[in-house]
Amino acid sequence: MTAEPVAAPAFAIRRARPDEAQALTELSLRSKAVWGYEPGFLARCRAAMTLTPQKLRAHPFYVAQDAGGILLGFYSFEPERGGVGLDMFFVEPEAIGRGVGRALWDHAVAAARALGHREMVVVSDPNAAGFYQRMGCRSAGAVPSEIDPARFLPVFRYGLEPR
Repeated sequence: MTAEPVAAPAFAIRRARPDEAQALTELSLRSKAVWGYEPGFLARCRAAMTLTPQKLRAHPFYVAQDAGGILLGFYSFEPERGGVGLDMFFVEPEAIGRGVGRALWDHAVAAARALGHREMVVVSDPNAAGFYQRMGCRSAGAVPSEIDPARFLPVFRYGLEPR
């Protein structure tokens, strides 16, 4: 029996460019809207989710882009005590279920390990918690949301020690 060849993903992951700040902001808002949040809540999220060219220069942002140049998702890192924080992890709604999230996750894990980090911390939207659990993250409590302090966001940790 011969193994079937595995198709290469129809996208590549690369460093984000500063001129993509607006496009990535809009992608993040479309992605967040998938969870059915009310327009007022999404409007309050806009300021915290707005990216600038300066922020893209100052922090490592990585994008998944298809062969036609369409942005499919992105993530960034933020410094975190004892490790690195996975920040702003979003997938274009039409790309959900196509392996983009998993590929971005695998890229983030490899990049964080290459930078010498031992742990990755994720503060998640409650609706995305299942994704991080499937990726192998362990629950580490919850923190109040910056947007609505009465709303709590799950925190996850992922060990980056070589396996």
